[in-house]
Amino acid sequence: MGFTEIFNNIILLLGLAITIYGLVIWIKQKAEYTLDYNVQQVKEEDIKNFTRAYGLTYSLMGIIVALLGLSQIYFEGKYSTVVYISYFI
Repeated sequence: MGFTEIFNNIILLLGLAITIYGLVIWIKQKAEYTLDYNVQQVKEEDIKNFTRAYGLTYSLMGIIVALLGLSQIYFEGKYSTVVYISYFI
C-alpha cells in the first residue's frame, strides 16, 4: 500500500469522523463540544439553534471531505488532477 492509498484512507476516515462529530453536536445538543469560547454567552433558549448550526456545518464539512477521499479512491489516477484541484478549493 503506497502513500497515496494511505492518505486517501486517512482523508476518508477524517471525513467520517467530522461528520459523526457534527451529528453528535446537533442531535445531542452538546454545546460544550463546539470549541467556541462564546458558548457560555449563549442563552438557554438558543442552545437548540446554536447546536443545530454547528452540527450541520461540521457534518457538511465531513461529508465533503469524505466525498473527496472516496472520489480519489474511485478514480484511481484517471482524473487525479481534478481531484487534487478540488482538495485545494
